[in-house]
Amino acid sequence: MILFLDNYDSFSFNIIKKISLKNFKINSISYIIKNFYFNNINEKIIFFGPGPNNTLNSNLNTIIIDKFLGKKKLIGICLGHQILSCYFGSKIFKLNCFNHAQFKYFFFYIKKYNIFIKKKIIGYNSLSCNKNYILKNISNKKLEFFIFYNKKLKIKSYQFHFESLISNNNNF
Repeated sequence: MILFLDNYDSFSFNIIKKISLKNFKINSISYIIKNFYFNNINEKIIFFGPGPNNTLNSNLNTIIIDKFLGKKKLIGICLGHQILSCYFGSKIFKLNCFNHAQFKYFFFYIKKYNIFIKKKIIGYNSLSCNKNYILKNISNKKLEFFIFYNKKLKIKSYQFHFESLISNNNNF
């Protein structure tokens, strides 16, 4: 079971639909009712969804991270990625070039199979996070923290929208 924390972004619908097409059961709650609900979270995976807000307005998200870090899988997308990054000390910065509906290529190394995979994704962001030492960067950006994970803490996070209909294969 998956819990999706909706931060009122138009892409949330696409993400929820994509997850449900994979036959996962998903509960979605909005920012307004997070405060009431967060003591009753039974789901094994928590998605921090995209949104038009900023990390300064994410106190309830931080409480959820405090409570479930290392106990449940945490996944961030766009604003959710920034919330998780800032939690671990990264700073948000404005990009010199906005990435709204622009294609980017990323190379991923799959250690298990000893191969690199080239993925075409579409960006919808004007902000990014700087790197930090706690989270492992798995993207090919030198200064940006575009994709990261921490296996021990059960965290994976993406700055881009993998669910976008024009991203290559829309897989995550």
